[in-house]
Amino acid sequence: MRNVLAIAKKELNVYFTTPVAYVVFAVMSVIASYFFIAAVKQFLDASMMAMQMPQYRDPSQLNLTDYVIAPVVFNMGIFFAFVTPLVSMRLIAEEKRHKTFELLMTAPLRPYEIVLGKYLGGLIIVGVTVLLLMLLPVILHFFAASAGTGGAGGIEWQTTLAAYFGLFLWSATALAVGLFISALTDSQVVAAIISILMLLLLWLASWMASGAEGTIRDVLSYLSASQHLVGFVRGSFELKDVVYYLSWIVLAIFLTHRAVEAQRWA
Repeated sequence: MRNVLAIAKKELNVYFTTPVAYVVFAVMSVIASYFFIAAVKQFLDASMMAMQMPQYRDPSQLNLTDYVIAPVVFNMGIFFAFVTPLVSMRLIAEEKRHKTFELLMTAPLRPYEIVLGKYLGGLIIVGVTVLLLMLLPVILHFFAASAGTGGAGGIEWQTTLAAYFGLFLWSATALAVGLFISALTDSQVVAAIISILMLLLLWLASWMASGAEGTIRDVLSYLSASQHLVGFVRGSFELKDVVYYLSWIVLAIFLTHRAVEAQRWA
């Protein structure tokens, strides 16, 4: 475990001494802020319309979690498919490009320690990104409380935390897939492009399922990462959704370990 933590610490030092971590934080913050402001505006417009025409919509039924937090979290899910490869692309590919991978393999480290250490380092960056996004519901809760918005109109923290947990699981899955691709090439650009394509396929599998029938439709629906995130966004915590993401993480880390092990004896 000490070796895993040492490698993770090394990766974190690299992330914060290069622009990678700061670019990821900045990009995700700007994109999330845009969706957040747009969702708040939509909520305010819906509230005004409900107060003017209460016969069509009960204003007390308008919910900040459903109108603002849920769409922001879901929309950020697809952007994690683009941004997470910026974190994962360098994990192993850069070691190969700089010819330090052979040195790393000759160190008294086991392949699984290398893989887990690098994954943990990247996961901390991804986790910090998700925590930064948690500032949005906190800010919203503060202003809602100041405005006297309570009851059904306030933040439902159980649903919000479930949504962010699902987003973290998806980002951890994206990182694991990116780590595996990074282990197959010495080009960071190639690793990033292939990772993005694979993650988009996972995310858009539900769209492909809509044009299929029978067993193929069921399989594509289950493979859809966005479909499983919907459950968390709605506040439901189902075991099948957790198992889906954890299965991808374990599979990707296992394949990465096999790829690293194979190159050790190549």
